[in-house]
Amino acid sequence: MRLKNITTIAAAIAMAASSWMGSEVIGQTATADSDQATQESTVSREAMLKRVTYDIKYMSSDEMGGRQPGTPGIKLCEDYIVAEYKKAGIKPLEDGTYFQEMEVRGSRGVDKEKTSLVLTGPDGKTQELKLGKQYQQLLGRAGFDITGELVFVGYGIEAEDLNYNDYEKVDVKDKIVVLVRMEPQQEKDDSVFDGTDTTRYASGRIKANAARKAGAKAILMVNDSLTAGEDAQDDLIAPDRFGTTTMPFAQVKRNVINKILKSNPLVAANGNKIKNLKGVEKLIDETLEPISQPMEGWSATFKSDFKQNMIKTYNIVGVVEGEGPNADETIVIGGHYDHLGMGQYGSRAGGRREIHNGADDNATGTAAVIELARRFQASGKKPGRRLVFICFTAEEMGLLGARHYVDNPIFPLENTIAMVNFDMIGWLRNNRLTLYNWDTSPDFDSIFEASNEGIDFELVKPTNRFGGSDHLPFNGKRIPNTFIHTGTNAVYHTPEDDFEAIDCEGALKVIDYSENFVRRLADMEKRPSYGRAEPFRLGVLLDDENDIVTVERVTEGSAAEVAGLQAGDVVLEVDGEKITKRRQMSLIIRRDKGKTVKVKLKRDDAEMTLKVLLKNPG
Repeated sequence: MRLKNITTIAAAIAMAASSWMGSEVIGQTATADSDQATQESTVSREAMLKRVTYDIKYMSSDEMGGRQPGTPGIKLCEDYIVAEYKKAGIKPLEDGTYFQEMEVRGSRGVDKEKTSLVLTGPDGKTQELKLGKQYQQLLGRAGFDITGELVFVGYGIEAEDLNYNDYEKVDVKDKIVVLVRMEPQQEKDDSVFDGTDTTRYASGRIKANAARKAGAKAILMVNDSLTAGEDAQDDLIAPDRFGTTTMPFAQVKRNVINKILKSNPLVAANGNKIKNLKGVEKLIDETLEPISQPMEGWSATFKSDFKQNMIKTYNIVGVVEGEGPNADETIVIGGHYDHLGMGQYGSRAGGRREIHNGADDNATGTAAVIELARRFQASGKKPGRRLVFICFTAEEMGLLGARHYVDNPIFPLENTIAMVNFDMIGWLRNNRLTLYNWDTSPDFDSIFEASNEGIDFELVKPTNRFGGSDHLPFNGKRIPNTFIHTGTNAVYHTPEDDFEAIDCEGALKVIDYSENFVRRLADMEKRPSYGRAEPFRLGVLLDDENDIVTVERVTEGSAAEVAGLQAGDVVLEVDGEKITKRRQMSLIIRRDKGKTVKVKLKRDDAEMTLKVLLKNPG
């Protein structure tokens, strides 16, 4: 079992929720289905808003750590979703859990069994450094096994524009270079290295490029004294700190190199012996002259390999059974609960390693799945078809959770009649709701319009199919699908996608609309067919000479003919909007397709108004 005591977890979450949400929220502990239904029927809209708000706030909190698969944070999110399913009385899978397990490729890691760094001194004695304690292997693209003499190269910088080059007077071809992190004169306001700011030459990647250009085999880097602080606090960096390097690259503790320098000092230009790294840094800061030279008699044998880590992760699946003649057919309602973690991949924030909380993307969509599951389970009226609520994992890694489901369906795909996907519903603007893939079934559009009664969104229906979320694998299986969305925003895939920016009332309105849509979809007599509806054309040829829009021809059997338009009619207004150009008519048709509009026109010398249904006849 993934959770040792789900009731305890549910109670703990409930206590946290009730302390933030207040006493209006009904049913904060796990209850029997009948009790939950009774409670749910009394839930006020304010209480619904509070619980959805809490869902979004908690799942996008720093505690979740960005919800990257394989991390402790995403496990907290999984526990929360399951607790909410159980509290609402949502049916689990046949094995008694809510988890569909899968494996995904995680980050590449260092293969510890095949990694070692051995130093050999002038006396032939060797010292094998301890991985993770005395040195850290950084990620590489390929394994290696090399031996080479050690050459000290200061900061390992080649900067012709600053007249500084640690490689200028030393031969490092086929050698292993030892260098200091960062750059000289970090505390000098007038430093040529951009004062106290950091230049690009401090970058590990730039240092690796310079070493490769000079012919070095590998790099052993030590922290600079400012980064390390006291040597006793000298920290090793993460293996992926510089991404994946093409050159063998490790960080070594300062005390390892200091022991070498103590017995085998570097020699300054004036003949003085430099016996530790602080002395080296001080000399370079004072003179801005390299002190690069072989570390006489010292060599290293350096080998490593890398492996692909696999991560167990889970789609979280709950079921509300239907009843009636179509009860064995399934509608999937889904949204992904994973996000970008610390921004290791997919971030738009320029490599900032900070928590990417993903409040809009996609704590809001996950909250929609949970809330709809609550409502349908507790409504007192079973839907006409089975509803399967799935919080997908690993969407940000390539829709992997949704792909896994369609490759390993829990309920047969041939009886899966539709998929409704929520991704980013927390930035409602100008009351516009976007319905991607609305046209994957010719039966969808009328349901979309009917579901809007009393909610009155401006429904945006792009003509291009959008493939960037979890509906796409279902589309590939020719299952009618839609992606409900309030639009991208400036904080998308950045650390600023936080709860404070979310329009929770707008998200609740989207959920209300979606409940209408899913209910109608579940209860329709025949399953929706897959495929685009025939494009709507009004069936008129228009001319707009001198700002007068004239009907030149009407197509037989078209919506225009059914409404009574005739050749020679002059179009004056549509729903009170004055018409002077053909383009206005095109815009109105796209905007109001499916609706009935009032067309005021002039025929001969008389004015009249016709009602025109902007929908193909039949």
